[in-house]
Amino acid sequence: MKLSILIPVYQENCIKLVSDLVNQTKRLSIDSEILVFDDCSPIKCEDNRTLSDFERVTYRELEQNIGRSKIRNLLADTASGDVLIFLDGDSGIVREDFIQKYIDTIQTADVVRGGTTYCDKTQVKAGCELHWKYGSKVETNSSAKDPYRFTTNNFCIRKSVFSSLRFNEQMKGYGHEDTLFGIELKERGFSLINIDNPVEHLGLKTFACFMQSTANAIKNLLKLSSEKQYADFIGQLKLVKAYNKLHTYKMDKIYAAFFRISKPAMLNLLAKHNPSLFVLDLYKLGLYCNCHKL
Repeated sequence: MKLSILIPVYQENCIKLVSDLVNQTKRLSIDSEILVFDDCSPIKCEDNRTLSDFERVTYRELEQNIGRSKIRNLLADTASGDVLIFLDGDSGIVREDFIQKYIDTIQTADVVRGGTTYCDKTQVKAGCELHWKYGSKVETNSSAKDPYRFTTNNFCIRKSVFSSLRFNEQMKGYGHEDTLFGIELKERGFSLINIDNPVEHLGLKTFACFMQSTANAIKNLLKLSSEKQYADFIGQLKLVKAYNKLHTYKMDKIYAAFFRISKPAMLNLLAKHNPSLFVLDLYKLGLYCNCHKL
């Protein structure tokens, strides 16, 4: 078995991440490689350019930005391993046996997802409270709710399986390319196991960036909901269920109008030190209703 660790980077310093991974692969004495591709970051991290000096590490800077889905496909196409580990560039390794756990588990499954952890609340920078709270309350618990609610920041997959699926390159920007990947996994009957093998999400977004990502994710979700082959799965999502209920009672346009009036107040509440995830749900529902209206 050869292992390829694939890391897409966009304005992140991943020296510590790669160093930790290199040390673990050396201790295990396994055939491995680490590929780090920078997706044309507008401001390059000079430290990352030293990654080419690391043993069995390839660092490459793309000449144009190709997006979250396409760069992951490119990394997989370039990889020579038959087992792939995908990690985001803003990940932190928290377990000394991180790679070993994946190697052990991938023998009995097609895909293994390790999960995500977040820092203690006292370490959160001002302005990043909403992303931290959402991640801590929603993303770290997702594996217990739905094994096929997929996240791309930390998973291991057989290359043969990935090559038959790939990420949909029509999904632009942030949001729900992982949802679609999870749907395809489920529909094709591939086995997926969730294990306790998290990485720490270090790249908390500021309030403005998080809200921009949220808006883009809503647009991508709307694209998915319009595809008949995904209707059953998408219809199970909490946001889509709420919209469908409003639409059934012809309340969606009324809620869209209410949202346009109350949007500033919602944003003000979400920017607070201790934001409400309920208000975030209301905000996302308003965006979704307005997207349908358009």
